[in-house]
Amino acid sequence: MKKIILAVVLSILPLTIFAQGLISFGPKIGWNSNRLTTDYTEYMKDFKSGFQGGVFFSVYLHKFYVQPEAYFSIKRGALQTSFDPLNPNLNISQSVNLQSIDIPVLLGFKVLDLKLIRFRIWGGPVASYILSKEYTLSINGVNESEQVTRDDFKNAIWSAQIGAGLDLLMLTFDIGYEFGLNSFLTIRSLNDFNLRNHLFYCSIGWRLF
Repeated sequence: MKKIILAVVLSILPLTIFAQGLISFGPKIGWNSNRLTTDYTEYMKDFKSGFQGGVFFSVYLHKFYVQPEAYFSIKRGALQTSFDPLNPNLNISQSVNLQSIDIPVLLGFKVLDLKLIRFRIWGGPVASYILSKEYTLSINGVNESEQVTRDDFKNAIWSAQIGAGLDLLMLTFDIGYEFGLNSFLTIRSLNDFNLRNHLFYCSIGWRLF
């Protein structure tokens, strides 16, 4: 009898938590605009659009909440320079296409919490696991991509996110900025030339609970 009562309680407890709005879960998709950064200031940085989509899981504790996420992300970027005091005719262009699984763990605060609308701010670390990487290097119109090896790429990188969000009924809207904490590419053959991701993104989600 005690086992039956315990089983009933354990089955009702999650429903109670969801009903009280302490936990939410759902899918989300988004768009990002990435800008590669490097230590070399003469490079012109160009924004490139990408995509991300996955799921979120939120646990609310009064005005604070913890929200781990997992999503598939496509990040693109480009750099170009024609400035070199020693070689004014030198023109270098680079482009990158990364596909990764990103896992943010965000800590948020509810600035405004009404019955039908909620305004939030948040931030936290992001672990990214690289699934696919494409890199092209062109020097004066000649493809020099063979100077980059697989060992120049990292398979896992760290970033940080900050942003704000708005919940309206079952919909969630977020805008944020992500900045790379370490380089995803360090080209040893080019004097340890390195690249990091810095991107702006916006997303929309649907709270199933």
